[in-house]
Parts: sequence; C-alpha cells; structure tokens
Amino acid sequence: MKNYYTMSQLKLTKLSSIRLLLLGVFILFMQSADAQMQTKWTKDFSSPIRWQEVTTLGNFIVNTSAELSAIDPTTGEALWSKPALGGLNRANYRELPNSPFFSAEKGNNIQIIDQLSGDVVFDASTAGISLFKDSYFLFQNDGILVSGQDSANEPVIVFVKMSTGEVQWKVNEDFKKIVTVNEISNQEILVVTLFKVYKINSASGNIAWKQSTSSEVDQMESMGAFGALVKAAAETVVADEEIDVRFFRPSGSDYFYLGSQQEVQSSITSSSGQATVNYENVFYAYNINDGKRAWKKELRVKGKLSQVSFQENGLLILPDDGNRTKINLFNYQTQEGLWGKKGKGLPIKGGIYDYLDAGSDGMLLVSQTTSGNFLNYLNTDLGMITFDKPVKIDGRVLGIVPLSQNILYITDESLNILDKTAGALKWKKGLKTAPGVIDQKDDKLYLFDYKSNTIKTVDKSSEALADFTTTPLEFDGKESPTKLNVVEDGILISSDQNIAKYDMNGELIFQAYYPAPREPGWKRALLYAEAARGAYIGAASYMVSSSIEQSSADIHEQDAVAGVMVDAIGDAYGELGDQASAYAKSSFEQANARFKATKAGRDFIFIMASVDKELKLLKVSKTTGESEGAVDLGKDKEPVYAIDAVTGQVFYADGQTLKSYIAE
Repeated sequence: MKNYYTMSQLKLTKLSSIRLLLLGVFILFMQSADAQMQTKWTKDFSSPIRWQEVTTLGNFIVNTSAELSAIDPTTGEALWSKPALGGLNRANYRELPNSPFFSAEKGNNIQIIDQLSGDVVFDASTAGISLFKDSYFLFQNDGILVSGQDSANEPVIVFVKMSTGEVQWKVNEDFKKIVTVNEISNQEILVVTLFKVYKINSASGNIAWKQSTSSEVDQMESMGAFGALVKAAAETVVADEEIDVRFFRPSGSDYFYLGSQQEVQSSITSSSGQATVNYENVFYAYNINDGKRAWKKELRVKGKLSQVSFQENGLLILPDDGNRTKINLFNYQTQEGLWGKKGKGLPIKGGIYDYLDAGSDGMLLVSQTTSGNFLNYLNTDLGMITFDKPVKIDGRVLGIVPLSQNILYITDESLNILDKTAGALKWKKGLKTAPGVIDQKDDKLYLFDYKSNTIKTVDKSSEALADFTTTPLEFDGKESPTKLNVVEDGILISSDQNIAKYDMNGELIFQAYYPAPREPGWKRALLYAEAARGAYIGAASYMVSSSIEQSSADIHEQDAVAGVMVDAIGDAYGELGDQASAYAKSSFEQANARFKATKAGRDFIFIMASVDKELKLLKVSKTTGESEGAVDLGKDKEPVYAIDAVTGQVFYADGQTLKSYIAE
C-alpha cells in the first residue's frame, strides 16, 4: 500500500503494528480529503462562466457570455457589470502594470477600466484613437497618457484625466516611438522618444521645450527630406523592438541623464565570416529647466549598458564589456575620466551586472564572463579594486546580506560568505541551495542543502555553519523541496505535492505526500495564485530577509509568473503611493492592506491532488500535514477555478453557478 504519511518519531517495534498504524493514517487522510471546505457563498449567473481571475489588488473579475463583472469576494454580490464586454476573450483582458486598471479589447475598441469601481477611465473610440499603441499612468498628475493614431491616421498623444475619464488635451506632434514617460512634478511630465525629449505641461499640453536625444538625430534633421526618410526607416526598424534607453535623475538635481546602448560594427570578422558586433554606452546630460544639453558632446563608454551610480564627485559607470570591461568615474562638468592610468578606467574581469553599495566603505561588484561569475570590491574613495584577484563563485548572484564584517551572498546555485578584506570565500565549496528554501528567524538563517538533503543553519553574527538535521529528507514523486519557511513551532519544507515539518530541535514531526493530477494544466491557477502571494512578500523581501532586495528583472529570470505579478504591484509601497493623486490613493491603500494581510501568514497550504482518480484542491495543515478540507473538482478536464492565496479563498465555477470556499 502506498505510504502517504510517515512519522519519524514512531517507536513501534512490531511490523504488524506499524502497518496497522499506517493503514489508519491512510484512511484518516482519505476521509479528511473528502471533507468539503466551508462554502462561503453561491451565486448563479444568467449564462455559463467562461473565465475568472483574482487581480493583484484582490478584486475578483468574472466573465460570462452575457457580461464582465466584478464580484465582492466577501458577499458574492456584484460590484459592477458591463454587458458590452460579455464573452470577452481571456487573451483580450490584461491587468496593466503599475496601476489599478485593466484593459479590455473587443472589436476595434480598447477600454481602460478601474478594476475596483468599474469606471471607464479611457475609451479609444471616444478619445478619437483609431490605433492604440501604448499607455502611461501618471499618478501625480491624475492622468493617463495614450499614444496612437487619430481617425485621420495621424500620430497623436492624448492626455486623459484619470479621475473622470475625460480627454484633457491632444497633441498631434509626431512623437514617433515613445521610450519612457516620467513625472517631474504634479504639473509637468518628461516624454522620452526615440528621437526627441519633450517637457510638457500636463494641464494644458503645451510643450515647454524639446531636445534631440543624440547628435545623430541633429545630423538627420539637418539633412532635410532625406534625413526625414532616414528617421522614418529607423522608426520602422525598431517598431517592435525594446529600446534600451534609461532615464536617470539624481535626487534634487537640476540635471537628468539619458543612457542608451548602441551597436558598433567591427572590421574584425569571426571564424564563420560574420562581422563582430561590439557595444557602446552613450550618455547625454540635460538641464531639466530649459532642456539644454550640459555637455558639448555625448559621453561614450565601451560595453553594454549596465549599472550607473551617482557619486558625490562624479558619474560612476559600470558597463558590461565582457573580458574587456573597464569601470570609471567621470567628472560631472568636464566628462574627464578620473580613475586608472591616464584616466582610462580600471580593468575588471567580466561584464558587471550588479553591485552592492556598502556606504562609505565602497561597493561590491558582481561580474560575469562565459566561464563564470566573479566578485570584486571597489574602494570608491581611492578609485581602486582592493582584491588581489577576482573571487569566482558558483551561479548568478541574486541577493546579498551585509554581515557585521563580511558579506553573505546567494546565487541561483549556492550560498557563501565573502571576506571583503581578504577577498576570499569562507567555505571552499558553497552550500548548494536556492532562494526559495532559505528563511530567517532572529539572527539565524535556515536553508535546505541539496547536496546533503538536510537543513543547515548559518548564524549571521558568528558566521558559524551548523547541521539542523542529520537524516536526509527524500520527497516522493521525484520532487525536490522548493519552499522552506520558519513557522511558529518549527521549520516547514514543501514542494508541489510534498510537505514536511521539523520541530526546532531538528526532529521530523511529519512528512506527507499527495499524488499529483495527470494534467499539469489543472495546477495553473494554483501556481499563479501562489506566485502572486509570493510576489507580494517579495515586494519587500523576495528571498531571505528585508536586507535583501531583488529587482523585477531578476524575478522575471527566476519565475516568469511571479515577475508579471511584481510588475503589476509596481511601486505601490513606495513613493508612487505617497505621491499619487487623490483618485489613485485608494488603490495604493488597497495594495498596502493586501500586503499587510500577506505578512500575517496562514496555517495551511494549498495542494492540487488526485484522490480516487478525481481532482481535488486540498487545504493541508501546516501543523499536522493532513488535509483539513477540499474543493472537489471531480473529473472536470478543464476546471474553471481561481484562488486568492492571500485570503485563502477558492472560487469554482460549474456551468452558470459560482461557489466560493474559504480556508480559515
């Protein structure tokens, strides 16, 4: 018989007694798995439910053939309904990043809708937009900037009042490809396009000034009609490409900087006969008041665009130029290189992709070559690399924890401690682990070591490494642990179908396995919900503790679904929420409340399992490892369900009937 549940502390000596106990536990599991979770409410619709989704902010959207509606998750009552959007394809619904809005595209029209109130804050047909290109949410200015083409197929940007949905102004200037939009104040915005930078009054739409983004653009404009043709060709080439142009403005400065990456064709060809492609960082500085360039010519640095740091005495550029990388500090006024021989910069192994600012002491540089990843320490006061040679590490760095003297770092493969004075690693072989199986309590890190299959601890004060468990943990179903959490009474470790728990003495309390369903697609909504919850936690601390911050790009690299969630959360917990207009504040307050609810934790996990050849969504206790209830999805090959992993609520659609279950 399959052993679904084992106890490490069993002291029984007779084989028959053990078998009897296991049989009893198995029966208990089957009985508890059959017990339905508590029904919170039931709602009937006039037509079959096509799809449903819990948004990042916790609002619940349901689509049927007859309407698109928002349902109060607490009561099941409709908050708003839009019959015109009935039968909306799921692919044409999109929650918009960094906002409380979603877009709905039906027929030839696009609307942007407030997910909480149902207000249409933008309607393309009403605004006179025949071709919708992009939208930018300007919360300080209570506006939405939309780019596209008007009914005459002329380029246009439209500024819509976010709180009313009314068009405040239109500009038919040919903005070409918009790269980014930044709010300077609650009355001014900066629009960066492929060829121009514009400062615009957000109340009137008047252009205060416009400036070319490069000397090449100036040259094209001086060439008349031929130059216009070249610009049009350039616009066509990059129409569907992501342009890496970055906007920088040091806090309180009257100057802003644009950095871009340009390809440079080399006369050298590879062994296959193809021309070698190199890259340059190109930087321009502008006065934000009048748009005038601060430098006579652009600043060019070899390598791909990577990291920039604004130091008190200059602009520190940390490029990615492979094995040829040089870093340098450039004078703000003269562009003069201040470091290295004749101001040519300091050579460093590999292209830089991240750094940790260590305050007055300097910064830790993280670089990469085709042969691996490396750490170096930069003394920014002296302008010198302090390590005799770079420290090679396993994996790509994802997080760094400053200790009292040294630095603990985590990669996608391992964990180790760097002695920043000696330039050496504490352990010759780093611990083979991952961010998801590391957690912290007080001054101690708990982590799962994949090499030994045991849990270890690292004391942040003494830097001592110790065994928390000694017996290897083996999961069924060929799974490895993916999550480790320190809970009130022990250490919980789990994967998609397995869960185990240790007490604080390292003794195994329970271990349980729930067989996976045959179709992996059945788990999609569950994984999406858990990624959303994880991303909320990650908005403050994605991995180990609040001292580790991981960028959205890194989250995308590790988990595409969680990356989308982080994009949607945006800066809701930072300055964006503080500076938002009165209309938008409620949404950011909602995001903050949801974030606090996530931090409160929960005493169960959801597991999708196959029980007696039927699909069940199980609520599994973190205390016992047993199923405390289930939502029975039967043999439905395409179950229409959604989960709010923050509140523990499950929504299951059966034809025209929607049921909500609560895991409390």
